[in-house]
Amino acid sequence: MQNRREDSQTLSSELFCMRGIGILLVVLVHVLGVDAQHGIRKLFPPNRMDLRLLVEVIHSFNMAVMLMGSGVAAAAFGRESPPLLDFIRKKLNKLFVPMLVWAPVLFLMQELTWGLPHGFEAWTKLLLRMPTTWFPPYSIFWFVHALVGCTLLTWAFRKVAGEALGRWLWPAYFGITMVMHLVASPWTEGGTGVLNEYVELILYWNRFFALGIVVFPWLASVRQWLTGSSIPMQALVPAGFMAAIIAVYAVLPAERYALVAAINGTLGFCMLFSLSAFLRNRSVEWGTAWKGAWRRLVYTGSISMILFLFHLYFVSGMRIALERVHPETMVGVHLVLGTLAGCVGPWLLYLLFKGQSWFHWSVGMSKPAPRSATPADQSREGLASSP
Repeated sequence: MQNRREDSQTLSSELFCMRGIGILLVVLVHVLGVDAQHGIRKLFPPNRMDLRLLVEVIHSFNMAVMLMGSGVAAAAFGRESPPLLDFIRKKLNKLFVPMLVWAPVLFLMQELTWGLPHGFEAWTKLLLRMPTTWFPPYSIFWFVHALVGCTLLTWAFRKVAGEALGRWLWPAYFGITMVMHLVASPWTEGGTGVLNEYVELILYWNRFFALGIVVFPWLASVRQWLTGSSIPMQALVPAGFMAAIIAVYAVLPAERYALVAAINGTLGFCMLFSLSAFLRNRSVEWGTAWKGAWRRLVYTGSISMILFLFHLYFVSGMRIALERVHPETMVGVHLVLGTLAGCVGPWLLYLLFKGQSWFHWSVGMSKPAPRSATPADQSREGLASSP
């Protein structure tokens, strides 16, 4: 029982670490810009190769890793068969409330950066568009719909087929998710409209969520093998997965980007899991610098919803400020200061409003976490929510 509890706490910390690295990569991508019209990429020649490659390589695995991590959390910490009303209430509190509150605010900020509307009619049109921010694929909030949809399908399948399939439940579910996406693709790709986009969004990401559930039972054995390996081997494993990710991106043609993302998503999860195990082991065996790095990454993962919700304000603000103060600012300065602003700004907001019930409610935290709580004891908020 004691070993099982320690394994659970170790996995929780590793998921927080992976989530922390993942949200840092999200911030970096938004500093760069997801395309040539956003971020610092719009300040430089269109499709500048180094910036484009960096964004596309990160994009090819990072969000898939987030969904796989959520699947692992669902398998490790989720209740077997929660009542439907309890399940929906939890999703509303932890995911939909933050989206309902903050998506219109983000939309308004982004629109006003282009200039103030002139006249009553222009303001009315702008305000009437705000409710559309609650539907994908608006900005960053598509992830909320994807995560809720994945957990809902998982809950329904376990409810219907759990007793009949027994230990084959999740392998069967993973196979079904692959078939569902394959069968629905001609319809979702051939049509237009919100419904087609929504179905494609859920079915596409549900494959990674289900894969996370399937791989969960093997993670303890993998961690044990990594921990027992030599230090060079522990470092080479994540480096090798990173090399494989780059190789897949480089070898497969751009037209096969969906295949690249499918392969790199799995490789990316292996990379971040092995990297988190390496960092945890180094924090135990080596000096305070490694312990500090590990704790900061775990802490970053524990407040990832805060960074998720608020980083774009600070990323955009830093870019605009640098552009106005010094239009010839180098790329490296933009990257460093933009990423720092995107991480430190939301963290300062969290410290400022921590303990305020309205703030905790608006970001999906039902109540302030006790100061003495460790990440393993905290509620699994935000991006790695579980059903």
